[in-house]
Amino acid sequence: MTLVGRRMSVAKEIGRTKRKCRLDIRDSAREELVVRSAIAKAQTMGVDGEAATAIVEALIGGAVRVQSEEAERYLDGRKALVVGAGRTGAWVARFLSNRGAAVSVFDPRAKLEGYDNLESPAEFLEDADLIVIASPLGTAQEDMRLILSSSPKGVVFDVCSVKTHIRDLLKEGVELGLKLTSVHPMFGPGIATPEGRNILLTSCGCDAADGVVRDLFERAGANVVDVALDGHDKLIAYILGVPHLCAMAFGLVTMRSSFTVDRLADASGPSFSKLADLASSISKESRRVYHDIQRFNPETASMLRSMSTAIDELGAASSNDDPTAFAAIMDAEKEYFGRWSK
Repeated sequence: MTLVGRRMSVAKEIGRTKRKCRLDIRDSAREELVVRSAIAKAQTMGVDGEAATAIVEALIGGAVRVQSEEAERYLDGRKALVVGAGRTGAWVARFLSNRGAAVSVFDPRAKLEGYDNLESPAEFLEDADLIVIASPLGTAQEDMRLILSSSPKGVVFDVCSVKTHIRDLLKEGVELGLKLTSVHPMFGPGIATPEGRNILLTSCGCDAADGVVRDLFERAGANVVDVALDGHDKLIAYILGVPHLCAMAFGLVTMRSSFTVDRLADASGPSFSKLADLASSISKESRRVYHDIQRFNPETASMLRSMSTAIDELGAASSNDDPTAFAAIMDAEKEYFGRWSK
């Protein structure tokens, strides 16, 4: 049911895009292809073809129903400027335009197909209700400085996954009376919709901007979580930095073994499979984004020292004939993660 719910959420967002682009809700050729594919997959797993057909047709029917419903366009009449034409900028532009906003894009380095690409943001900033800094971390500071120098009247927020390098600009902008806040979507641009997912809101001291952005994402079904601006990057070092590096370390150790990945897969159990899935997924992500998440976070060095210490402790506990230290680590982690329910 969790997977079905997630599928319906994605279908709902696809419906918004179809309606925006004036596309038909149903595509008979695509539906037939999906059913045939499901039957073929079912046969390899010992599942009856009729059962597979009934399940898939029910899922298609559910998707058609949610796509046919009139979705709320709560940004109708609003103008939005997205700064950044990369994958994140494309996600933001689609998210806003799917909800009715007239979206323009500014990026001196690239263009985003399907939107009005501006040569200069200056004139548009006079009328923009929302301005989103969706640039890569390495250029976000420069782009934000450019936008703020024009004293925009609308609400400005960034979607940077590290805040230290733009923190002073955010605070100075609020002191000058600009409507500024900062968010961090805890998912990448491959996710169709923020529904049911976490968005970190790091207030810069402007209640009006905080309220606009909170409403923007909560109406889309996101869980908006308040995080202090000055504490954001330390938190991110552990909820993004650690899992990224752990998965990459797992990948390095595994690929430098004497085994092929096929051999490991043939003999693997659940623990290996979960880590391999994560390592494989991360290996397909943006090299620049994942590097910059580590590089621009001033807490990365401290986190790496903690990881090194942890490996030393585990190594000593693992090689000791007495299992007490190893058991103590497992007991402590069991207690710490006892209430984990994600």
